[in-house]
Amino acid sequence: YQQPPAPVVDPTLCEHCFARPKHGTHKYCGRTCGVAAKNGVPPRQPPSAQIMNPQPPSFPTPFGGKPCKIARCNRTEEYGSGYCSAAHRKQGVKDGLDPACLYCKDMPRDGPKSLFCGTKCSQAATRAAPILLEVPTSDPRFADGKLTLTEFRSITYTSQCFSVAGQFKTAWKHNNNPPKVAKVYKIILPQSLIDSYDTYKRNLESTGNFAGKGMEPANERRRWHGTRRICKIGDDPKNLKFCANAQCSVCLILKNSYDVKFAAAGMFGKGIYTSATSSKSDTYTRGAAPGSQYKAMFLNRVAVGKGKILTSADSSLRVAPAGFDSVIANPGSGLNYDELIVYDNNAIRTSWLLLYG
Repeated sequence: YQQPPAPVVDPTLCEHCFARPKHGTHKYCGRTCGVAAKNGVPPRQPPSAQIMNPQPPSFPTPFGGKPCKIARCNRTEEYGSGYCSAAHRKQGVKDGLDPACLYCKDMPRDGPKSLFCGTKCSQAATRAAPILLEVPTSDPRFADGKLTLTEFRSITYTSQCFSVAGQFKTAWKHNNNPPKVAKVYKIILPQSLIDSYDTYKRNLESTGNFAGKGMEPANERRRWHGTRRICKIGDDPKNLKFCANAQCSVCLILKNSYDVKFAAAGMFGKGIYTSATSSKSDTYTRGAAPGSQYKAMFLNRVAVGKGKILTSADSSLRVAPAGFDSVIANPGSGLNYDELIVYDNNAIRTSWLLLYG
């Protein structure tokens, strides 16, 4: 009996996958194989050994092992990103394989519910706040189609993948021809406004235990607010500077958030009014801004807490009724569409700005 010759392995190949050339003077072709070897992932058999003892191809899979999304790339993904390298992550955005980070616009987002490529861009955006970030028309949140009844009823702030434009269209009830959404912007708030809202929510949740009842914490909802826009902010995505006109309610809210002291007294007193019905909020926009073809509307996060349901007006209210955190005005005497009114500045924060017409 004669022993078979020992397998001959090409010394220029990576010592882990035996499929790609070594990187420079290193033993491996790249970081994926290097980390795999360091973590004890068994190497693939050398090509000559496979002839003697055939085995199915087995590339190292330290991070999930899926192939890179870029066509004709034979590497595996890094860190579960879908791509083998930073260069290919950028290429994936250019090729339309993944939506771009709203801040850097170069890298793909780090998850289906995320708007950023990672913590670095998320924190940079917050430091630059308040700012508007344009949402491209290819983004799922821009999808101009009506939501199903199930989708519409289940919308919450955490339902980030639902189309903002779709919610606007579905919630338009005054007629069957909702206007077309032209622009969608994500509103990035200063950390101080985020913190004060989160504190308000925690206080509501600690007393109401809404999450324990199958609701969103603090009974949070997404609601519309239409108001006057004097300037043309947002018409051109390259010009998103807030104006200094004291009559431009859109820019005042973008810069400082809502303030009850500037609110006019309505059917349910002096508070901040929102609605689940986009066409109801449209009646408060006072038309398109001078020189613009678009109206503006906010989609907000509202901490409802325990809402007092009213069907008839009470214009004397300055705070929520005793034992309640807000007023839920249902259609009834003198009211054709729903309204939600809060009386505390920290109960509401802007989330999205839509331009439509």
